Amino acid sequence: MKKELLGTTVGKLRNKLHRLMKQRYASEAEVKMTVEEFILLNMIKAKTDQILQNIAIATGKNKSVVMRMIDSLEKKGLAKRTVNPEDRRENFLSITDEGEKVVTQYQEIEKRLSNELLKDIPSEKIEIFFEVINEISKRANNL
Repeated sequence: MKKELLGTTVGKLRNKLHRLMKQRYASEAEVKMTVEEFILLNMIKAKTDQILQNIAIATGKNKSVVMRMIDSLEKKGLAKRTVNPEDRRENFLSITDEGEKVVTQYQEIEKRLSNELLKDIPSEKIEIFFEVINEISKRANNL
């Protein structure tokens, strides 16, 4: 078996998955968002009242890029900003009811795609695959 470089192999897979998700979201979702906006909306949903600075750090994107994405989500009625009463320079972010519905729809699209990609692969192999991914992720966090 040819030994592949981890970063290159994972990068190629990430790009393929990103392209497939982008295509599926565009063709199946009622509300259109980029993959990055969906990830951001998921982050906001997972932890309501997020602060812009924290999201910028977590996503690895600069604040102006994150701000544009938040503007887009807000215009679509999926997220909202509220001023932090303790520090008016900060805005809290939260997901709207419509945003909750959209996240659920996008998760269903992703679930169908996952099922297609994993179809006919033995469950033991899938379990090992995710165990290895989790182990690599833990090690990467410690570097």
